[in-house]
Amino acid sequence: MDAAATEQSDEAKDPQAQGTKRPDASPLDELVVRLDADQCWERLHRTRIARVAFRTEESLEVIPVNYVAETRQLVFATSSNVILDAVRHGREILMEVDEHDGWTAWSVVAKGTAHIPDTRHVTAQRIRSMLATPKHATVVLEPTSVTGRLFDQAAP
Repeated sequence: MDAAATEQSDEAKDPQAQGTKRPDASPLDELVVRLDADQCWERLHRTRIARVAFRTEESLEVIPVNYVAETRQLVFATSSNVILDAVRHGREILMEVDEHDGWTAWSVVAKGTAHIPDTRHVTAQRIRSMLATPKHATVVLEPTSVTGRLFDQAAP
C-alpha cells in the first residue's frame, strides 16, 4: 500500500476527519477541521507562495519560495545553495502554505523527497518570482504526505 493510500485509510478511521464529533472533543476541536487530501491539493493549486523547511548539518532552515502545483507535485525554481544541497543529499523537504481571509484560515503541509530534473521543468516557466533574481535550478517535490487544517476565526 502506498503512502497516499495509507494516509487516506488512516483518515477513514478518524471520526474527526469524517466530520463527526469525537466523544472527547473540546469546543476548540469544533473550530479546527482536518482537510482531506483533495481539499489540501485544491488549496495548493490556488496559491503561489510557500515556505520550504528542511534540516542542514547545522540547523533547521525555512525559506520562502514561489511555486506551482502540478498534479500531485510542487515545483519551484531556486538559486539557494542551501536548498539545493538539501535536495542533493536526499533530506526530507517540507512545504507549508497558508492563507486567511479574516474569518477563516487554513494551513497545508506537504512533505516528502525532492529532486532536480535533468532538464528545466516546463512548469517552472509559469512561476512568478517575488524577486527578480536568476533561478539556476528547478526543484520538484513529490510529497509522500499532505495534511491540512481549516480554522474558524470567527469570534466565539
